[in-house]
Amino acid sequence: MRAAEKVDADLWVVNVVDQFGQMTGAWDVVIDPAILRSAGESAVAEALDQVGSEGFPADRVTGEVLVGRPGDVLAELGAKARLLVVGRRSLGGLERMFVGSTSLSAAMHASCPVIVISAASTPQETGDKGVVAVAVSTRPVHESALEWGVREAAVRGARLRVVHVVAETLGVEGAAFIAAATAGLEEYLEPLRRRHPEISMEVDVLLGDPVDALVAESREVDLLILGVHRRHAVLGGSIRGVMAHSHCPVGLIR
Repeated sequence: MRAAEKVDADLWVVNVVDQFGQMTGAWDVVIDPAILRSAGESAVAEALDQVGSEGFPADRVTGEVLVGRPGDVLAELGAKARLLVVGRRSLGGLERMFVGSTSLSAAMHASCPVIVISAASTPQETGDKGVVAVAVSTRPVHESALEWGVREAAVRGARLRVVHVVAETLGVEGAAFIAAATAGLEEYLEPLRRRHPEISMEVDVLLGDPVDALVAESREVDLLILGVHRRHAVLGGSIRGVMAHSHCPVGLIR
């Protein structure tokens, strides 16, 4: 809702009934699809009530219950949206070690940017840090991720932090790699700084394990953006790890 407000967009609230997931537990209990649809309608109605209580214009909100595999349906909806926001429900313990198929499918296949928010690691209100971070490699920099980061920083009135992680296995050579990566990213950002003088941009090159470093970074920012390479059939382990444990919403863009 807040994302829609910032860009004057309409809001589309969707619950997807999984027609292929109607058996549960060790006894293979069959769940009536009508019950699942009723539960979806209740969830959408509750969400619309919350949106209305926050003052979002009722004529700019649509609520809908759809049927299909949730990840596939949401990815298809991405073709009609400028942003897809997906919540993860895992509550803790072993569940937090894994990222659900719905989040993964939406992130991999949606044609629009995707934001994933975990109920386990991000239960708090977000958006008060004034910083949008984009995690990049240096060869090559994911341009779509960086461009999205610039747009988000602009609409939020936030600083843009470009983050790169140098593997700690480099040992004593790590300092040299940090210096070289910092210089390279600063040079890469210079044209962006000239085009967007209103946005404060900073480079943060870290030494450590990529997942640990980015999860730690997520405590200090409002949104952590990761680029998904189109040539990959699945999301990499680092992206999955960050999605599972990030303390802020995670943005994914192809």
